[in-house]
Amino acid sequence: MTEPNRAQALMDEFKTGLDKDGPIVLAERVAALEAENDALIAAQAGQDDEIAKERARADAAEARASKAESGEKTAKAEVKKLTTPPKPRKLGEIDDAPTGAELRERIADADEVEIAFSDGTREVPGIAPVGVTGDAWRDHANGLMLSKSVEIEGDREANTSVTVDGYALLLDGKQVAYARRSTPIQVAPGQRVSIENDIIF
Repeated sequence: MTEPNRAQALMDEFKTGLDKDGPIVLAERVAALEAENDALIAAQAGQDDEIAKERARADAAEARASKAESGEKTAKAEVKKLTTPPKPRKLGEIDDAPTGAELRERIADADEVEIAFSDGTREVPGIAPVGVTGDAWRDHANGLMLSKSVEIEGDREANTSVTVDGYALLLDGKQVAYARRSTPIQVAPGQRVSIENDIIF
């Protein structure tokens, strides 16, 4: 029986003359019930406050984690030269390459973002790929453009020049896109070439 129903039952009992203790005792009982009800309400309020605090702490922790992840993804853009593979990889045009928002999302989700240089079918021997980190990509009319300049250098021990036909984008070691240059680059042994605003997928 709920507290209001108990109070009503006592009142009905008093009215019908079944309560032998008299009106004073009945009033004391009602007062005791009201005090008990107030205590229950106060206890519930305390529990609600504690739940609210726990939720606030959880929300704060989630916000910190989200901020840390966001900061990691939007860190300062950086391009670093990687180790030249011992054997040139097969890199060239691919079908169904992601573009636009889908490509940006896949880049953001990748642990390793790499750009390698291709002669059209295979990686150019002696030219090191580069790793890309941070917020290094910008929207372009033709796709997604690398905003940082890249410097490549021909193999000093090579006997002839090599040709760079285009750029291969690899995410976590797998090629996902290819960008062919309008004009191939000829790179002589030991020659350094700067590429800027030209790598667009």
